[in-house]
Amino acid sequence: MKVYLLRHRQNTLNKRGGWSKEPLTSTGVEQIKRTAYLLKGIKFDAVISSDLLRAVETTAILRSLLNLNNVSYCRQLREVNNGLLAGMDNKIAEERCPNIYWNTLKWDEKYPEGESPKEFYQRIQQCWNRIIKENDNERSIMIVAHSGVFEVIQNLVYGTEYSNKKQRYKIKTGEFVVIESEQI
Repeated sequence: MKVYLLRHRQNTLNKRGGWSKEPLTSTGVEQIKRTAYLLKGIKFDAVISSDLLRAVETTAILRSLLNLNNVSYCRQLREVNNGLLAGMDNKIAEERCPNIYWNTLKWDEKYPEGESPKEFYQRIQQCWNRIIKENDNERSIMIVAHSGVFEVIQNLVYGTEYSNKKQRYKIKTGEFVVIESEQI
């Protein structure tokens, strides 16, 4: 099995992400068209996308350009729940919740009305295990989601320790990595 981890394309830059409802930018739409070109000719047995708008829009473009079937949306693949900060302008967020960032949270500390790094990790771990179990007979699947989600997944796959303090695996917007079955 091959699993393609594809990060959504660019969305609004001056706002906090997480569970924001920000759409793709026009640059993001053009970027995903170029990414689709790189994926042309690959048959995906399943496509599983986060249900946040930026991932849904990315998936819709890919679905159209690559004639994808078997597309499903999964709430568990959402980026970290950053609660009150979701979609907030960066300047306003800093005024209302000074110095609250993902890498400043303690393991059990939650974003205001959001989740903790521990809860996020456990949610993604459960989701990843379910995806692998449910798709173990498939040859090729694509997951369209977010940087934080893929950070957890890659730590799980490669047996490295996960921490919200330092990102080990970086996937830029619109880029993808491929995980082979012997790694899973």
